[in-house]
Amino acid sequence: MKHTKFILAGVALLASSVSVFAADATLNFTGKIILPTCTVTSGTSNQNIDLDSIKITDFTGTTANPKSFGVDLESCAPGTKVSMTVNGTNDTVASVLKNSASGTGAATYVGIQLLKATNAGDTTGSAITLGTAQSIGTVDSTNKMSIPMVAQYYKLGTLTAGSVAASATVNFTYN
Repeated sequence: MKHTKFILAGVALLASSVSVFAADATLNFTGKIILPTCTVTSGTSNQNIDLDSIKITDFTGTTANPKSFGVDLESCAPGTKVSMTVNGTNDTVASVLKNSASGTGAATYVGIQLLKATNAGDTTGSAITLGTAQSIGTVDSTNKMSIPMVAQYYKLGTLTAGSVAASATVNFTYN
């Protein structure tokens, strides 16, 4: 029996040497890591670009009446890489918006082509493939970026006279 008392005394001694901790406070942490973004300036977020009237005989090639315009971004973080995707209904050429004018007064075999220009005011540039992301560049220390563009008529076949209309949306991604 003495042996049993010794073991119980040893267990009691071990239990008294272990500290017991209780949670007096609970800390929960939340946060979010976000990509940098920009804001499209109000003056360039909703535009109507008039390509003016043109005679069928004024087409000397496949394009005519280029008009420069642009989309401006502000409130960007310097160093942000910007990509742009232009979406719209394309015609038989991936960079040409389909003429959405309908009825008997609609022109046929013509669409609107969009180009990414090098400088503001340019009337030439690189064709923008609809629905495909295109790298625009990196925001500098001004926290702004201007994206010069061009819209022009694009001849798809034997033209007929009439109205031409098209629309597109522009989406930006930032890294």
